[in-house]
Amino acid sequence: MPSDRFQHDSSSGDFSPQTSSGKILRVVRRLEPASTGEIADELEVHRNTARYRLKKLEDQRKVEKEEIGGAFVWRSN
Repeated sequence: MPSDRFQHDSSSGDFSPQTSSGKILRVVRRLEPASTGEIADELEVHRNTARYRLKKLEDQRKVEKEEIGGAFVWRSN
């Protein structure tokens, strides 16, 4: 199940996110308002990975999604 979203820890056998939530938040703050694609490019991950992680942060109320001119952008809370 390895993908660009997870890193395998051979000692424990667990998978963990390669990109920390803190790193994602720093990128959002630096680029805001930023599209999912811009954030994905900066983090060097697939857009779907960025979208998944941003949605998790949105659920935790750490970021919010806003529609501007027909496009969605992300901002930190």
